Amino acid sequence: VAMTTPFAPYPGNGINRRDIIKTALTAAGAASLSGVSNVKAAPDKRKASPKKFRMKKSINLWAFPYPERMSLKECLQLAKDEGFDGIELNYDLESDLSPKSGHKEFAAIRKEAERIGIEISGLCSFLFWPYPLTSNDPQERARGMELAGLMTEAAHYLGTENLLVVPGAVHMPWRKDHDPTPNDVCDRRAREAVGKLLPKAEKLKVHLNMENIFFNGYLMSPMEMNDFVDSFDSNHVHVHFDTGNIMLFQFP
Repeated sequence: VAMTTPFAPYPGNGINRRDIIKTALTAAGAASLSGVSNVKAAPDKRKASPKKFRMKKSINLWAFPYPERMSLKECLQLAKDEGFDGIELNYDLESDLSPKSGHKEFAAIRKEAERIGIEISGLCSFLFWPYPLTSNDPQERARGMELAGLMTEAAHYLGTENLLVVPGAVHMPWRKDHDPTPNDVCDRRAREAVGKLLPKAEKLKVHLNMENIFFNGYLMSPMEMNDFVDSFDSNHVHVHFDTGNIMLFQFP
């Protein structure tokens, strides 16, 4: 599962997201251990699922030292060798997965993945943060829309149906230059942005998957997310459900 939020320190306190998560997990672990008994109860067969599903394991490209110390080919091969069924790739501004590459280059990456025997499970990008689709800056919004369109094309030629989308942000605490966007304005701009991206996505058969984030201040509840996704009445708008985000900071 991808996390598109940078691990930048929060302004003023030097605490980053890793520190917060580590502290929360430590506290949760200590609380749970305090009530644990040494006696193991026999499993209750009544609670067993009547169905079994084969889940696929996918790893994000951010887990590898790419492109500094490993090539994309080496990352694909290592992911395959370590038993992963798929890999989620990351679109940026400089690498093989950027506006510098065209349809032929993306198709070549797809063929390389097929040769290795690993699926490209999806495409995501940190670029939704410097260029949010709901920014108060018209130039940032326009650049964000341009990049989101290019990501949609890249996903298609990479052979994946899944593009992770951060539809908007009310606030971004790690960006001192970002003015908060009012909730109603953020919602209107996000709906307009996804609506404009949708025709291309439907044509290329790419799913725009909205990720649940915890500190962008937008789509914070299941009802809000469901309402947003359902409003497009499209089989190509879905949810990229980040279990890590929701377990610690939201309610499923």
